[in-house]
Amino acid sequence: MKKGFTLIEMAVVLLVIGILAGIVLRNIGGQSAMARDTRRLGDLRNTANYLATYLAKFGYFPTSSTWEELETTLRNAQITDRLPRDPSGRSYDYWACTDNGQDANHFVLRAALEQTASSAPRLWETAASSVLWQCWISGGWNNFDPNNCSPASRNYCLIQ
Repeated sequence: MKKGFTLIEMAVVLLVIGILAGIVLRNIGGQSAMARDTRRLGDLRNTANYLATYLAKFGYFPTSSTWEELETTLRNAQITDRLPRDPSGRSYDYWACTDNGQDANHFVLRAALEQTASSAPRLWETAASSVLWQCWISGGWNNFDPNNCSPASRNYCLIQ
């Protein structure tokens, strides 16, 4: 009697290995999206720290209208050389709220998340949840709609 595996036994083993590999790869893909979203949240928090430093130095937040403009403003203020970039190549957004044309007293940082609203981290991080609407109603936001930060939009907003 010869010892060895039959063709059917080999096929079954390969099928089981293929199924397990598919499950593992699927879970790894989900973890990658979660890792990128976690990095996005960290990037926004770091940028908020840079903005807090700017506020301490000048008494108001920058009124830049784009991420690149904000980076230039913070570089000129000698706070940071470079702002973080989204890991997928998307752009982060920055809006400053000016109170009736005065200095900026609030800001919103926004990043688009890959996860669904139910599995994403908390979508709002704010000192005062009414800041968005108060600034929007007073006309203080430049091209900003508070609905951009709703859970349905899958955008993460850090509001100060």
